[in-house]
This record gives sequence, structure tokens and C-alpha cells, in this order.
Amino acid sequence: MDIYIKQWNDLILNCSFDNTYKMAWSKALVELTVNTNEPIEDIVIFDFNDIAKLCLKYYWNQTIYFDLIQSPNIKKPPEIISSTKDLITLFFNKKQSVQPIRFEKIDFTTSGLAREYELALKNIVRTLKQDVCWRFKNLNSETYEIYELFRNEGKVFFNKNYVLTLKEYSDFLFTVINYRWTQMLEGFNYSPRISRKVRAIDENNIKRTSLKKFHQHLDLMFEDGKRKCFYCGENIADNEISVDHVIPWSYLFSDDLWNLVYCHKGENSEKSNRLPSEEDITRLEERNKRLLDRMQNKTKDYDQIQIAVEKDYVKKFWISFKG
Repeated sequence: MDIYIKQWNDLILNCSFDNTYKMAWSKALVELTVNTNEPIEDIVIFDFNDIAKLCLKYYWNQTIYFDLIQSPNIKKPPEIISSTKDLITLFFNKKQSVQPIRFEKIDFTTSGLAREYELALKNIVRTLKQDVCWRFKNLNSETYEIYELFRNEGKVFFNKNYVLTLKEYSDFLFTVINYRWTQMLEGFNYSPRISRKVRAIDENNIKRTSLKKFHQHLDLMFEDGKRKCFYCGENIADNEISVDHVIPWSYLFSDDLWNLVYCHKGENSEKSNRLPSEEDITRLEERNKRLLDRMQNKTKDYDQIQIAVEKDYVKKFWISFKG
């Protein structure tokens, strides 16, 4: 392995677990080198503002879809995360929607949040200058001179050869960064499938599939053909029916029959990622037992819900989601 890349590898794999800042910082630098044209000058300069935009993108997408915790102190999240969440709240208050949108698809100028966006970037730049840019290079009382810093000016300097090397090994470094980032997230979160969530965000592969295929099973609970809302118990008109994840999809990142129920569209939207009540969980457990009795044996869906009942998935994932 190239000596320079080995230094990056050592810094990434052995850095502290205080929060995920160093992973966002290193990932942004590698992404900037990948997107840099073939260097002509001997020195390539990256601006902290451009690094901050990428950091905001990473945290926005991890938060908007999965609300992943980025440090061990839940009551006092890192400043960059607070700035990101504040911007997300403002964005959805303006948009009046609960559907997540990737950072790359948002124009903050046309959304009326240009000033708030710039303020978030300013806060991120300040944190990068104060705490992240120089700490990343330090490991076990040794400083790895993998780039040169001009902190007051908010600039990072790379020589041409370093940029070319980072380009060449970018796929390797992205894999190492995501591996380490996943390790950190697994230490901070009770959430399942974290590795899959991190990959899905990077690969732009987060899709909500249609849940109509589950109707054939959910309908087994209503012998008179009248579908009832799981939450309010009232009949649901065909044009008002929705399939809901009782334990939020953003937490499980999976469509599982044992976690799906009928409800009114309005209740589904209103519920969003809210923690279900213990009463809801108890009723879901009972529903799953009754549904299992009514389903045909020897099918994939039957096996899935049988395992869920036997292993008490509903209660276990609910307790985990509560944290």
C-alpha cells in the first residue's frame, strides 16, 4: 500500500470515538479530490466552506432518513448535528410535509431558506476550524502531515501528488471511512441494519416500495371484507386506506408483515416517526398471533411472521426503538 494512503488508513481506523466529525471531514476531503480536475498547479486548495457543504450533506441524509445519533451523549448532540437538525426542522416547516428529501435535491434559495442555510454552513466551518481539521491529523502524540492547514483563512492545502494518490485510492478510502463510521454509529445507536443504511445513503438507493402486496395477508383479519383502522378501530374507505409501519420504517429500514397494519391515510401521515404506545404494541402482538392462525403454511410470509412471534420481535424492536 502507498505510504501516504497507509497514513490515511491508520488515522481513520484508529481515531477516537467522541463523535463522527472526523469521518465526515475525511470523507469530504476525499470526495473533493475525486471531483477535482487533473491538477495543473503543484498545490491544490480546498475551502472550508466546500468541505462544510459536504459534511452537511452527509449528516442531512443520515438524519432525514434514519435519524442516526452521531455521538454518545444523546442529551447534548454535537454542534454540527444541532445545526443540521435545526435546518431540517425549518425546511419541513416551510414545506409542510413529512416526506424525506435528499440534500442534493434541495435548492435552499428557492425554498426561502438561503440565510438559514448559510448560517448552518458558517457554524459547521467554525467547528471544523476549532476542533476537527487539526485533530484528524494527530494520532498517539504523532502528527501525520497529510495536508497543510491555513485555519484562519479556512483553507486546506494538498500537493499535486497527494491529490493524484487520493484519486487513485478513493474507492478504498471511502470503504474504510464507511466501515469506521458504521462502527461508531453502532456504538451510539440501538438501530438495526446500520451498515445497510450507510451504504444505501451513499448509493442513493433508498426507495419506499409499494406495500399493496401485503393486502392479501392483512385482509385475512377482516372476514366481512370491511377493513378497520388499527389505531382508531373505524372502517376505512378504499380511497382512504394506507398501510403503516407501527415501528417506524426509518428505524427498521425494512417492510415486514409483522410490523404492518391498515390505517387511515391521515393517521399514517400524522403518526410519522412517533414512538408507538405500549397499548399499540400489545395489540400488534395479538394481531400477529391471530394472523398467523389464518395464513397458509409453507410460504415465505408465514415463516417470517412465525419467527417474529416466536422471537418476540415486536416487543424487542419497540424497546430498542425507545432507547
